[in-house]
Amino acid sequence: MENPFRDGGPADKAMPYLSLIVSANLLAVGVEMHQEGASLFWPLGAGLMMLLACHGIYRQIRSQRDRA
Repeated sequence: MENPFRDGGPADKAMPYLSLIVSANLLAVGVEMHQEGASLFWPLGAGLMMLLACHGIYRQIRSQRDRA
C-alpha cells in the first residue's frame, strides 16, 4: 500500500481544498466576532488565509495543466 501523504498523493491533492474550507469557516466566525466587538484583525487574517488557500489551489491546477 502506498503512502497517501507522499507528494502527489491523495492527501497532498486534498490539502488546498481542505484549507479553503477551514479558512472560509474562520472568515465567517471572524466576521461574526467582529460584529460582536472583537478586533478587525480576525476577519482580515481569515481573509488572508482564504486568499492563500485560493492561490494554492490555482498553483495545483496550473501545475496539473502544464504536465498534460
